[in-house]
Amino acid sequence: MALEERAGRRKRHAPGVLALLSLVCLGGGAGADRPPEPAFFPLEPVMEQLSKRAVLYEKAALGFSCDETVLAGKFSARNGENRREEKTRYNYLYEGSPELGYEEIRLLQDRNDSPREHRIVDPDLPVPGAYDWALLFTDLHRPYFRFEPAGEEWIAFHPARILAFSGAARWERGKKIEEWSGEVWVDRETGNFVKIVAAPNNQDEMLPLRAAEWLKGIRLGGIPLKKQPRGYRYRLSFTVEKFGLTFPGEAETRLFVLTQQGEEEIRQRIAQKFRNYVFFNVHSEEEFLGTAPSPDSKPGP
Repeated sequence: MALEERAGRRKRHAPGVLALLSLVCLGGGAGADRPPEPAFFPLEPVMEQLSKRAVLYEKAALGFSCDETVLAGKFSARNGENRREEKTRYNYLYEGSPELGYEEIRLLQDRNDSPREHRIVDPDLPVPGAYDWALLFTDLHRPYFRFEPAGEEWIAFHPARILAFSGAARWERGKKIEEWSGEVWVDRETGNFVKIVAAPNNQDEMLPLRAAEWLKGIRLGGIPLKKQPRGYRYRLSFTVEKFGLTFPGEAETRLFVLTQQGEEEIRQRIAQKFRNYVFFNVHSEEEFLGTAPSPDSKPGP
């Protein structure tokens, strides 16, 4: 029981209460995430686990569709206010093959949720497809990355391993995951994706140099002749659980410029939400994993 002194003095608590408070803090209060722990796990067995899990993610790539909402806002360079915001809804699915790669397919949706004459569109987002990241550890992409252990962290009461990754491709349009570097959180027990945080390869080193060069560039009437260099920050959360896997739920892309003080000043924000997943010809986790009994099979004696 807590023993209180007069107002203005510190409160003292009995040992039992202190122990309880310690358990709450160490065990994680409701919804609290524990801070990352030092990287100590061996990489090889973790990569083997993730490679096996990648087979299931690749199997699911051509077996679903969902609703995607894209909210794009542009910010004023003068006062930082959101000048314009556009909201667009799509029906989202994947097509392709393990040999040739995959691509996103988007069909415009009306406000009443019906497709607009099934017209395929490309919003030309400056980031890879959200499900592209679910294929990070497949044979198609894994050889073009370097992975390193980066710690462990509890997220929503689930232990997760953190792997740092670096892509091998040069920046072109940001459409390929190989153009990005960052960190990926995977569930320690299942190998499922939890979240990804990424930026273009070598951005933190190169963007300040490009920004400094732009400031010294030629101007006409005080207006620079070249476009101000921009940086990107990307976050993706796998919040949808189905058939033993996790799927993209929310993504955010921030486009920014560097001020003369080296601070990031946002210019555009793109938010994506994925909802109402529908899976083709699959009705259970056992059926997806191939462990469901055949309709013609007979029970054993």
